[in-house]
Amino acid sequence: MRVDPTIAALRDDDAPQRQAQAAMGAAWDAWLADDSAAGLNLDFRRFGAGAGLESCPVLEDIFAGSGQAEALMQALASQLCKVMADRPFAHPPFRHGFKGSASSLLLAKSGRAQLLLQAREPGEYLYPAACFTHSLRYEAVLAGCGKGVIARICGGQDAIRYCDEEVRLQRGVRLAFDCASESMLVTEVDRRLVTLRLEKTAADPRPGREYCRTSGRLLQQAAGSLATSRREMMTALLGRMHRSDAAPVLADMAHREKDESLRWQALRECLALDSARGFCALSAIARNPQDTLSAAAGALRAQLVEAHPQLLELERN
Repeated sequence: MRVDPTIAALRDDDAPQRQAQAAMGAAWDAWLADDSAAGLNLDFRRFGAGAGLESCPVLEDIFAGSGQAEALMQALASQLCKVMADRPFAHPPFRHGFKGSASSLLLAKSGRAQLLLQAREPGEYLYPAACFTHSLRYEAVLAGCGKGVIARICGGQDAIRYCDEEVRLQRGVRLAFDCASESMLVTEVDRRLVTLRLEKTAADPRPGREYCRTSGRLLQQAAGSLATSRREMMTALLGRMHRSDAAPVLADMAHREKDESLRWQALRECLALDSARGFCALSAIARNPQDTLSAAAGALRAQLVEAHPQLLELERN
């Protein structure tokens, strides 16, 4: 494998790389020092703490007005590109991602809010499913052009109907979504589409849901918060480690946790680790009509009893 000499040199002396990143950090600080960027930063923190967009005048101007978003991002790009032109190994000090035809930079995160700069390459895009999350989303189109569809939920939970609205995407367009019932799908890009996106999750988010675009059928759902996702992963890990001593804790989680997906994960792992304790917890949930998991627990209990009638003895003992 060929390694460029300038890259190989960094193995012996990483000072140029550190200097490049220091210069990039200084460029970011210089941008933040501008009055407009400073106002954005202050409003963004307020927004992440729970304030509405109408209470954050700088943010409102960026995502409801015209011109401010383009000017701010142009100034940021100018600062960063100057450094990259002089120091080719420098890279922006942001979490970034690239997935084939789409890329993103996480410019800021505070509280429940995120600010992202995103780009999508030219082409046509198909969506077999649409996702809905318990969050608010605002978008400012900075450059490029294309077409999109706002997919709106029209009633239902396990199966829905869509009420689609086609939109033209071009510089200057501003959009706002309640992502619990609206999902933006970019269907066609004629020229690279660049957008600035502001997101804020709910204080106590419900699980995210994914529905089939054709039938409206619920395909899957996921925890609405990262904290809950981490706890689900830890719960699953206890199961993979065969920690039967964790069954009492999991049974308690199945009864007491607020998040449905976490409760269900705990219940499944409890059943796998300790059938007697797990089945009793499942039956208790199924018998409680006030429990939001009662119907699902009842269906699972019926399936288990049909396949393993001996489970009924566990309730009698």
